[in-house]
Amino acid sequence: MKNKKLLYAIITYLIIGVNLKILSQEKNISIIVKRNNDKSVDISYTKKVPGSYYLKLELINLTNSYSNGYNGVINSYRGNLLHLKPINNKISINFSYTFSYTMGNNKAKIDSLFTYTLPIKIGKNVKIYEASFLGEKYFGSEKPLNWKSYAIRSKEPDTIFAMRKGIVVKIVDDFEGNSSPEIAYTSKRNYIVVEHDDGSYASYKGLNKNTLFVKLGQTVYTHSKIGILENFGGDYYKLDFSIYQLFFTDLNRKSQTLKSQNSGLKYITPYFLTKRGIVILENNNEYISELNETILFKEFSKREIKKYLKKPNDFK
Repeated sequence: MKNKKLLYAIITYLIIGVNLKILSQEKNISIIVKRNNDKSVDISYTKKVPGSYYLKLELINLTNSYSNGYNGVINSYRGNLLHLKPINNKISINFSYTFSYTMGNNKAKIDSLFTYTLPIKIGKNVKIYEASFLGEKYFGSEKPLNWKSYAIRSKEPDTIFAMRKGIVVKIVDDFEGNSSPEIAYTSKRNYIVVEHDDGSYASYKGLNKNTLFVKLGQTVYTHSKIGILENFGGDYYKLDFSIYQLFFTDLNRKSQTLKSQNSGLKYITPYFLTKRGIVILENNNEYISELNETILFKEFSKREIKKYLKKPNDFK
């Protein structure tokens, strides 16, 4: 049984590596080149997905102009990148280009002292487990910086809530529950990713198919409903959650291996509001979820607070 579980883990881990390469080829961002009558060239982008992306644009064999290309973070769905002026305005500017991108803001100033809420119903008591990094354990993969991921198990298909205000920037809602007791690990789990105002991300993995309360690009608030827990292992329901950031921008996909594919992420050990107060979660300890107006309204605008006081259900 143990060997069967490990073989399944190896297969699914290899699938993750393949999926990373496939995802890197998706055309979520496109580059637009516009040639003007004065021989100048405007280079802009369009982005189909919400959230922050680090973009690297390289100009190859550039003639009749000067430019170092573009390296930076883009947030809007469209915008300008470069304006190339001709050295000689009687002839055209010529070049080819290549570009790459990844989700995240490497310049983000993370609020490491921010207080989050547990992603469960207020007043519920749960035991917290710290998840080990499977890649390091079985495959010698490079562990993401400051690796920290938590898990919650439940006997019931509980509702999961947002730990902090943010924008839903990724949704996977393709897989059925994992009810087989033989499953030790699988990459086939539904999840959402929320980008926070300071550039950090929260991942909520283990949501039952077709039970999500959110859509891509939607703003969620502290303790907004996200989805319903999925069955895992046959006799319980499981949520894995973590908070992380992008901390460097090596976009050389060709050199990326199973050993190094996660090394661009830096994980955060967050503070949580519980019945005990504001704490750092400890492995195998039990905590009761808590919420107060100070935490709830911390990232609300004045307009959102006013609206919440009139229609609180709009924020749940």
